Amino acid sequence: MSLLAVFFPVAFTMLSMAALLALLDSFWGIGWGRWPILHLALLGGVSQLVIGAAQFFVAAFLSTDPPPRSLIASQAAAWNVGVLAVVASRPLGQPELAEIGTLLILLGLTLFLAGLTVMRHKSLQSFHWATRWYAASAGFLIPGVLVGGAMVSGTIWTQGSLLGAHLVLNLLGWFGTAIVGTLHTLLPSLSGNRLRFPRFEPFTFGSWLGGVALLALGVAFGSAPVAGCGWAALLSASCLLSANIAGTLRQSAGPLRLSLRLLTSAQLFLPVSFLVAFVSTLSAGVNGPFTGWAGEALPTLILSGWIGLTVAGSLLHLLAMMARVRSGFAFSLPDARPRRDILLSCAAVVGLVSMTVSASINSGLLGTVSRVLVLGVLLFVVWQLARMLLVAFTPGPSSGPVIRPVPPAGRVS
Repeated sequence: MSLLAVFFPVAFTMLSMAALLALLDSFWGIGWGRWPILHLALLGGVSQLVIGAAQFFVAAFLSTDPPPRSLIASQAAAWNVGVLAVVASRPLGQPELAEIGTLLILLGLTLFLAGLTVMRHKSLQSFHWATRWYAASAGFLIPGVLVGGAMVSGTIWTQGSLLGAHLVLNLLGWFGTAIVGTLHTLLPSLSGNRLRFPRFEPFTFGSWLGGVALLALGVAFGSAPVAGCGWAALLSASCLLSANIAGTLRQSAGPLRLSLRLLTSAQLFLPVSFLVAFVSTLSAGVNGPFTGWAGEALPTLILSGWIGLTVAGSLLHLLAMMARVRSGFAFSLPDARPRRDILLSCAAVVGLVSMTVSASINSGLLGTVSRVLVLGVLLFVVWQLARMLLVAFTPGPSSGPVIRPVPPAGRVS
């Protein structure tokens, strides 16, 4: 049973459902539309991409077999039923469904951690960073899900913002930690080079985890100094990551593929986002990053800029590799086309930056132009992914993990 074949089709289906609901909501204004849209997209879509890709990369990096089929099936069943229960709870007016869904998601998360543990124990490799990042990301999602469940059940909290803590734990803790960990593993595979500064990784790990924990506590309890320290630690981690990415890419001899250009372009948004959040916390308090101009800018910078482009670049690479292997190597990997790829990556960055500025200054014309640029890049990426999906998930001669990332020299176990 292929990890990606289990999780990815359902993830894409839920992302498509979220996009359809968003379209309907924009035209007809569904009253409860935002709840199912966000949870279908982030919990049902992106989260399942993380769960499937994380175990795929860990199996490949540790040169071991994926978790048992029964464990994979149990993960998918618990997660998907839980997501559907959470999504349906608001439209049906049944908060009990959200509580049941929360328990099932926590069960799915426990089974995900069990899968990582099984692979680590079976592997003869000693590169434990392959599992540390993903285990830490799951560790953040557990309190994130519990906080979400507390909000649904009507818990009264006056010390700070439960919603803010929920967003921090889920977006930066769950998604963010998994993305940063994947970059340390995937970048050598994409570029064909070892990490330029492998000893930065433990410091990036510590700064990121400490930053997320401090920020969640600061927001939950309304403490600007604690939240400010969290933003500062995250800014430090993003700078270490950027240095490692830049140093690794400088070692590349040939032209960069579009997948790598999009993935690395996405990392430009990360230190900028944390700098904006840190400055706004100093000037306007703990709620500064969530209100005013910063509150308008950060969702675009973090969600669309960092997470969106990173997911797009990662999927272009991952599905291309899968399509090639499952087609018996009849499918050719997309060649690097420097002019086209530079144009597309620059259009994405310029479009997203323009969207951020237009949201902050409320410029309709700039917003329209920026959306056209981003939509053009998005349509091209979706077209490429659709081609690869048709090949990758057609029954073929192989379905196991085949990517063998380059083990970075000097990794600390």
